[in-house]
Amino acid sequence: MVHSLFPAVWVRWLGVAALMCGGSLAARGQSPLPIELPVTASSHSGQFLVQSRGPNLPPPTPNLTRVGTNELVTLRADLLAVTAERVKQAVDRRLDVQDAWRSRIYIQMRDANRLEGRLSIRAESGRDGWQFFVPVPDRIEWPRLVRTLVEVVLLERANRHNTGGECALVPLWLTEGLYQLILAEEGRDLVAESATVLNRSRLKPDSLAPARAQLRGKEPMPFSELSLLTFDQLKEPARFQEFQATATLLTYEFVRTDWGQEVMRRFLAEIPRCLNWQTALLRASGGEFQSLLDVEKWWAVSATDTLTTDPTQRWPRERILKQLEDLRFETTEVRVDTNSPAVPKVVPLADVLVNWDYETQREVLNRKVTQWRMLAMRAAPELAPLCGDYAKAVHDYVRARDRAGLGPTARGSLEARGNLLATSTARRLEELDRRLEAERSRVIQAPSSAQFPNDGQLGLRPMANPK
Repeated sequence: MVHSLFPAVWVRWLGVAALMCGGSLAARGQSPLPIELPVTASSHSGQFLVQSRGPNLPPPTPNLTRVGTNELVTLRADLLAVTAERVKQAVDRRLDVQDAWRSRIYIQMRDANRLEGRLSIRAESGRDGWQFFVPVPDRIEWPRLVRTLVEVVLLERANRHNTGGECALVPLWLTEGLYQLILAEEGRDLVAESATVLNRSRLKPDSLAPARAQLRGKEPMPFSELSLLTFDQLKEPARFQEFQATATLLTYEFVRTDWGQEVMRRFLAEIPRCLNWQTALLRASGGEFQSLLDVEKWWAVSATDTLTTDPTQRWPRERILKQLEDLRFETTEVRVDTNSPAVPKVVPLADVLVNWDYETQREVLNRKVTQWRMLAMRAAPELAPLCGDYAKAVHDYVRARDRAGLGPTARGSLEARGNLLATSTARRLEELDRRLEAERSRVIQAPSSAQFPNDGQLGLRPMANPK
């Protein structure tokens, strides 16, 4: 059975792959490619095995070249294994995973003159699980190679515990979004080449710069529209670029936080167990999204805030600290007695956790989590982890109570367990408050002029790195 992931017209843009759960190629008229090739290289982890006929391997080039001057790269089995491992590590970093692989991935090098059309990924189910076969031409555009490797890495992760008869497919928005983020952040450094000179920037690139450029003057697609797009609709280049930018932004919104990374890890594991990826996403959210309407609301707020915030323009340190201090408290109105007017009262967040009923505090806490997450986006690198830790502590508490059924109707022993969770979280918040106080008392010295390079050298550091 053949599952075509991408229309043929997309090959002109990205060289994207097609997945086959069986044996025949998606391209009409092509016969199945043989897989009986000797293994000539293995990656460091052992997951990637590169198969090629030894005599056809290009020798190492004796001339020193500069990376990025040619879109086409000539592959060598040993360097291709390194490239595959780099791409896998890049995907794992975005998902924050370090677990062991389960299925082997066979990369089959072919003569570029004999392997034309779209690349393909063939999946076979066996006694030991799934195996994946990826034929690639020995001369290929490097972004096309990276795109294919991102896809097969995600497919392997999604099917690790898939015991069904068909290979579970990863939704196009996640594959495309993750690929675009990795490409923007790491670029040509992902591709191992011999005898090269690298020019690296000291400044961390804006991973959303291409998406921002594509969406300039436009709104990203609503989540409902993104979910219902068909391949025919994406054949139009302008439409595909809009989808591509939206997918990049959506993926970024997930992988930039601990919560979102956890959702994506569970999402990939849930895909084989569900009839569609939308259901898998709701299950993976851990109760955060009760329906697709909840996802739509979250996406509308998150996308707008990210697009209107320039990541190169950070808020001043004093402003971030002031916002964190304000978020430690909640202002409410209280009455001394029935006939007295309501007066405002500032309550520490720890008191909200311990003393308020859960139905009331849940709304407050979810609002605080959103504010901390937004604040982390604007904070300098030394303060962003503190913002994220505040959000994680409270989010974990809300999720734990919701999952355990310790909501507003809890009684008896369940109520005692809810109080225990509240007390434990209050202690975590007190520890974070002490970290905040330490940051407030820390004096940041301005860098001296000697630490800044000359204008002609700003942000660039040439490095000779023959491989």
